[in-house]
Amino acid sequence: MHPTIARPVALGMALAWLPLAASAQTPTPADPAAERSPALPAVTVTAPATPAAQRSSRLATGTAGSSLDTPFSVTTVPSELVRQQGGTTLQDALRNVPGAQADSGFNGSHTQFFILRGAVTDSGTGSNRVLRDGVRLSNYPYTPAFVESVDVLRGPGAALGVRSEPGGTVNLVTRQPQLANFGSASLGVGSHGALEASIDLNRVLSAENELAARVTATRSQASQWRHVEDRLDGIKLGLAQSDGNRYHLRANVEATNQTYQPDYGLPALGARPVAVPRDRQLGEPFGDSTTNNRIYDLHGDVALSAHTRWSADFTHLEAHSTSIKNLLNGSPLAGQPAGTYARVSAWEPGTERRIDSFSTALSSTQGTGAVTHQLYLGADYYKEVLNQPALSVPASTSPAINVFDPVYGRVTAPPAGAVLAQSLTTQDLESVSASAQDQIDFGAWSVVAGLRFTRQRFLYGTAGVLPVEESRWNPKLALLRRLSETDTVYANVSTGTSPNQVASSSNQSLPSRRSAQVEAGWKSLWRGGAVVSDLAVYRLDQKNMIASDLSTPLNNFDFTTAGSARSQGIEASLSGQVTDRVTVAATYAFTHAKYLQNPVYGGMSVPNVARHAATLWAQYAWNAQWKTGAGLYLQSRRFADEANTTVLPGYARFDLSQTWTAKLANGQSVEVQATVRNLFDQHYFVSSHLHVSRWITPGQGRNAFVSATYRF
Repeated sequence: MHPTIARPVALGMALAWLPLAASAQTPTPADPAAERSPALPAVTVTAPATPAAQRSSRLATGTAGSSLDTPFSVTTVPSELVRQQGGTTLQDALRNVPGAQADSGFNGSHTQFFILRGAVTDSGTGSNRVLRDGVRLSNYPYTPAFVESVDVLRGPGAALGVRSEPGGTVNLVTRQPQLANFGSASLGVGSHGALEASIDLNRVLSAENELAARVTATRSQASQWRHVEDRLDGIKLGLAQSDGNRYHLRANVEATNQTYQPDYGLPALGARPVAVPRDRQLGEPFGDSTTNNRIYDLHGDVALSAHTRWSADFTHLEAHSTSIKNLLNGSPLAGQPAGTYARVSAWEPGTERRIDSFSTALSSTQGTGAVTHQLYLGADYYKEVLNQPALSVPASTSPAINVFDPVYGRVTAPPAGAVLAQSLTTQDLESVSASAQDQIDFGAWSVVAGLRFTRQRFLYGTAGVLPVEESRWNPKLALLRRLSETDTVYANVSTGTSPNQVASSSNQSLPSRRSAQVEAGWKSLWRGGAVVSDLAVYRLDQKNMIASDLSTPLNNFDFTTAGSARSQGIEASLSGQVTDRVTVAATYAFTHAKYLQNPVYGGMSVPNVARHAATLWAQYAWNAQWKTGAGLYLQSRRFADEANTTVLPGYARFDLSQTWTAKLANGQSVEVQATVRNLFDQHYFVSSHLHVSRWITPGQGRNAFVSATYRF
């Protein structure tokens, strides 16, 4: 094992196995099995593999509980729902979340960017902020075969034990070993070379010792309809061991290798995306980009008493990547045929990223008369180091191109042996945080009061950039009223902090963005709990946002924190089985997002944020074998850039699916699904880079995907 891996893994293993040592020192009864929960034999899922709904609630308040009793906006999207809809990407999953909209990134379709509640976080940073099992892993790719569910916490401060982003937090919950023998093999193929293949095998190694293992292997290849490759190969190994509810231990190793070509989309001319075929590719990178991730994580928790539990988690990531880009640069060239752009190549060889995260938490439920306290105390340490070298590629290697009449094959790699100027971008983040919360339940009322303190040192920029050191207190307060067994109303105020990935003209890393939100909502259960609905109204304010430094107009990479913005809106969702044959998943969001203070864009609308967005998915079961599904996805017009010079038109996309399932002997089954996405071949645009309107991502036209899954 590489020495840089061995030390943190050994430390993490020691910490994660402490609960076992602690439990070993507890006097053992004559019959240990008698001390276990009598319901244990009927449970087929081990506690280490926490159910998606419970994990969502834990991230929201730090303690387990139902969504109905959680006074924050929380959405859990099961992977099964995404599969039924024919989805294969993170943006496909987030279509089921009100207030989630697409943003642009250039790291391949497996690493997608998003906007929550009109708060731009990642666009232009080259690093998305998705969480994996509660830990931020920058540029972690969405791998369908590994994901159990997608948990989304809308709004800052909703996540207690993890760092919250301004508009909310997206957490990918991965699949874990379970105390049952099962498996599956799946193969799906689609238009333009799309491919999803996976094998998932779970086995009980020892029923007596509650020891289970799981291995998942996959190849995921995105559609090449835009003439760029994106292939990901991955394997995930997990081992879990428990003793009833006394303790749970879990260890995972995950490896992914991704090969892709960045896609910068199409430019805008005349305030609209250019009128050319939507599959037209204008970039010609002289080589492939790659990202190879290796992740090790450990978990342990132990019951200190019937009402108190302690847990510890450790995660280590090492990523090695190379990025080769070729893209349009600047405005159309003067003196050339209309639509002629200069191009530039960018080469970032040997990028290294390392992340270490350790967290520990103590949760306890205490009752005093008619009042119940659900206490949570947590502490976490996070360190991320990024070293990104870049080589200056001669402009002569990337001739100009005309978007209406492109000539290909003229981009070349730098000459062999050429001495290229080199620069280095670094990003170092080290933070220590502590969280405390008390959820007080009394009768029909609940009060949640929480406080998170973070001290961090952050550095981002080129060689010699100076770090910023800061300490932040982030409080939150929520009130919930149970109107009945099926209805609750709530209100909350919450705050959040998020690092700004830029530097000033004096080469100083800038302090974090801060956000504060006021929210009120109503949650309901229908048809005996088979259908869940929620409605939320919010106002989200952000300050310390980055803004261009007008004192250095010739340098586009000098920034200040003179910006602020406000988002406000309404979000609603309804999902579940509305009849014995019909299941639905519907969302609607009205989002009004504006820049407030900004030396250039004050008063402008936030790009990529449509005022109206809605989705409706419904599936009808004809019988035990046949199911028909239909999906409608709508977005109103929105601006493509901060200057509000280009409009992306609104659209409605319609999908259709047909599923056939056959039950076999011994609990086995075969399922075949055919999906047609964008059935009516709607011409639409997914998103744009927020700073400029020359990198607009078009949506794929009509395409088909057919999959077969064997479960055993």
